[in-house]
Amino acid sequence: MSNIQLFQDAFVVNFPVEIADQVLARMQALYGEAFDKKFGEISPSELQFTTCTVLNSLKPEELRRGLERMNSEKWCPSLPEFRSWCVHDGDWWTAEQAWAKALNFEADKNQKITTLAKQALDEVRHILKTEGQKAAHFAFRDIYQDYLQKAKKLGRVQVMWIQPKALNKPDEDLNRKGSPLPADLAAQAQLIYRRAGKAS
Repeated sequence: MSNIQLFQDAFVVNFPVEIADQVLARMQALYGEAFDKKFGEISPSELQFTTCTVLNSLKPEELRRGLERMNSEKWCPSLPEFRSWCVHDGDWWTAEQAWAKALNFEADKNQKITTLAKQALDEVRHILKTEGQKAAHFAFRDIYQDYLQKAKKLGRVQVMWIQPKALNKPDEDLNRKGSPLPADLAAQAQLIYRRAGKAS
């Protein structure tokens, strides 16, 4: 097998055309004008092929998950976004969900956030403050996706972030004074101060 053939195999699309048509019909029925606005300028055959390409290798249960989520979403997804709904397992937040939760957390520290989202937010906080939400959103999404893939490979589960508790110091610790210097150290300190011209 030649190198060209190996690369050609990456372009093989075997997603059923009939199923792609059903997905597009469902999207059009649910979103109407929003669907037409998003996909109206693409020819039907090109849209069908693109749908097959994007949804290629999905399992039936994954497609079902995406269709079920589509029933409850208010906006018309792009095809890659719809695919992300299909492959997203409910145990983890998507990058978009994590971003929305991170913004809520930024506004109100009592809001819940996952450790992964908090870590990504901490890394983009400077961008958020200096360049704004749009730039921070792009950076956050990429960082979160990277962390998410690593966490899944390691078999981790999503964990909510818990703010570390501050240690309460007893009143006597707050009012405590240091021990006096021993006489020989006090004399050495006075000598050093005198040489530096700080002693009176």
